[in-house]
Amino acid sequence: MPRCNRLLTRWGIRLLPFLLALSACTKFLTVAPQGVVIPTTDEDFAAIVHTLVNDVEGGGDPYLLGNMETLVTRAGCADDLDANLVAGTNLPAYAGEEINRRMTAWRELFKIVRDCNIAIEGLSGRTSETARGALSAAYAMKGIAYYNLLREFCGPVPAGGPGLPLVERFSIAGQPRRASLQDTKEFIEKQFDAALEAGPSDLFFFSEEVIRFYQVRLAFWFGDWERVLDLTTEMDMTPCPREDFAAMLASTSPGGELIARSHINDASELGWYFGYLKTYLESRPAATALVRLFGEEPARDIRFTACMDARHYATKPAECRLRRSELLLMAAESRYHTGRSDLALGLLNTLRRNRIEGAADLTEATLPPVREGGRIRVDARGNALTPLLQAIFDERRKELFLEGDRWFELKRNGRPAWWVIAGGLKYTTEPYLYTAPLYIGDVELFPDLGQNPGYIPAGTSYQLPKGALPTAEEREILAALREEYEVSIR
Repeated sequence: MPRCNRLLTRWGIRLLPFLLALSACTKFLTVAPQGVVIPTTDEDFAAIVHTLVNDVEGGGDPYLLGNMETLVTRAGCADDLDANLVAGTNLPAYAGEEINRRMTAWRELFKIVRDCNIAIEGLSGRTSETARGALSAAYAMKGIAYYNLLREFCGPVPAGGPGLPLVERFSIAGQPRRASLQDTKEFIEKQFDAALEAGPSDLFFFSEEVIRFYQVRLAFWFGDWERVLDLTTEMDMTPCPREDFAAMLASTSPGGELIARSHINDASELGWYFGYLKTYLESRPAATALVRLFGEEPARDIRFTACMDARHYATKPAECRLRRSELLLMAAESRYHTGRSDLALGLLNTLRRNRIEGAADLTEATLPPVREGGRIRVDARGNALTPLLQAIFDERRKELFLEGDRWFELKRNGRPAWWVIAGGLKYTTEPYLYTAPLYIGDVELFPDLGQNPGYIPAGTSYQLPKGALPTAEEREILAALREEYEVSIR
């Protein structure tokens, strides 16, 4: 089954931005391609922005908000669905299988940056409502593209390492080099600030609340806890009531807890394709470690009954969402890291009351001890887990199941190594795999970019890691996992 971006390219949906990009190179091309109109009016440049926005709204965008294709990749790389129990259909067994697909996001996201830069240059200084709304959306999408590049292609902040090439304006003669992580952060912040200053318009999807949501996500990724708290103080973090949770997940219209989501209409005619992808996500059961978090009476938690069936296969509508509960969870963790554990616990209990029937408030005294052998063992600063932070992580894992979050939580908190056994061989998610390889064509064209550690070129792609024979102890662990799963679903 070909991936969605290939279908979009074949159907020509992305053709207009490409032609507009070529026609915008007036400094280098003195003759416009025949039949192509060079953008000059507000509406011409806004059309570039509308094309990108239409991809988001129609579900054809795997790179900005993301879509079901994005979730298939991230679910296969992460551990919420357990390939040790059932391999599933067309899901990667682990992240090593996806390195060559993941590197293409570098190329595609910088194409979005290119189109946004063309629109920004053309619309800057214009005062019409159309121009200002499109300019705001272009800055917002550029900032989001860079945020996604940062999480995918740069190491976690405590580990250091280079940031991203900072492309201020459209140019075909640029020689990109990677800036520092701090400079990258400031560059992304500047895009979001410019988007807010231009005046967001709901006509272009990226409202003021969506932009501020990504400001919070950026600060959270960098561990800028005070900035997270400053931003969320003025934002609504109210989770929907338990009885509205399932309807919220199915909704395509922003409102209540749901701030925004991908694929809000079916005009792209990709519904049949997403139907196939949905079956992939439903072909592998949830990990036993995740199911255990729902306790001895999982049916009391709406996140269990609305998101998986009795055999622990996913039933949750798989979409990329911006939700108020995520804001609450980021604020709770930020309060924890700034020494305000009582306030962190208060936010956590607010979420639990709106998800678990008859939930008793947690207190410092009643928090469960840190589990032995948990996958995440340290926090974003490298400190050992505490009972309260474990509880925050547990609620986050349940809340954002199959929304593309877990892979980056593992990366943010220690990059743990773990294995799956597939086809009789053991494949390990090593720490370097959490950071994707740069697109190989760009590395060859611009050697100063360097390459992320661990990746070995092989022609136009990278060598895939090789499996190893599992030890007798590992086979015993696998057998015990499968036995526990069978007992839990009887």
